[in-house]
Amino acid sequence: MPTGNLAVLDTSVYIEIFRTGRFTLDLLRSPWIIRCSSVVLHELRRGARTNLEVRFVNELARKIQIITPAERHWLESAEILSIIRRKKGYGQNKLRELAFDALIALSVRDIGAILITCNRRDFEEIRSQKPFKVLFW
Repeated sequence: MPTGNLAVLDTSVYIEIFRTGRFTLDLLRSPWIIRCSSVVLHELRRGARTNLEVRFVNELARKIQIITPAERHWLESAEILSIIRRKKGYGQNKLRELAFDALIALSVRDIGAILITCNRRDFEEIRSQKPFKVLFW
């Protein structure tokens, strides 16, 4: 159900908020209804190094509405990565980095939301193959 005021924060934004407080005021003043990708939760939990960081991720998962990539997103993501690999000559490590970002972008696109990220390079690469709304912070 697409709606114009939904936003999904990328992992990079959550990390900035948690570690530095950057963007907190921007979000409090924003017009967006924030959703979270299950992929972002995975990345955050995988990277959590302290008990406080683990608690942050667990609290976030309990309190926010979560969107999850559908089966078609996995297949579409693989197609996008295949095209990028051919065009850019990226190796498996770079493609692995892009895989989760592609899943995030496709599921955000599906609900008509905007993706908010600090990761301009990778998401521009994905957007060159499949347009989606994005705001770079």
